[in-house]
Amino acid sequence: MQGLIIGNISNLYKIKCENGIYEAVARGKFKKEDELSPVVGDRVEIEVIDEKNAVISKICDRKTYIKRPKIANITQIVFVISTKNPKPDLLMLDKQICYVESLNIKPIIVLNKIDLSDIYKDIEEVYKKVRIQSNINKCNK
Repeated sequence: MQGLIIGNISNLYKIKCENGIYEAVARGKFKKEDELSPVVGDRVEIEVIDEKNAVISKICDRKTYIKRPKIANITQIVFVISTKNPKPDLLMLDKQICYVESLNIKPIIVLNKIDLSDIYKDIEEVYKKVRIQSNINKCNK
């Protein structure tokens, strides 16, 4: 049976399948190699033990993989940036955007705390120039 890993706490995985959610552990072979360890977002094949428990027997091919945080097969990512307290780190944001775009992951920028500073206008203008204009959202709550 195939499913999607939707959670992981202490090597206990939550697998969403067509007929419900299972708690699963990974076979020992996955613990030997770090790259093959199951992560949230992986499509996996499982062997069902009972109505709530299973064992992960195979990890299907990944489309994308990010090491930190460990996550696989994502198509978009949301970056939440504060305009004040803490001060926005645009260099870190630029690095993260470059990295995810190299993996063909769509970045979305959410500007938070726009009521505390007008710097959001400058940030918005900069990212409009690099064609992330349709991906800028503003929140002030």
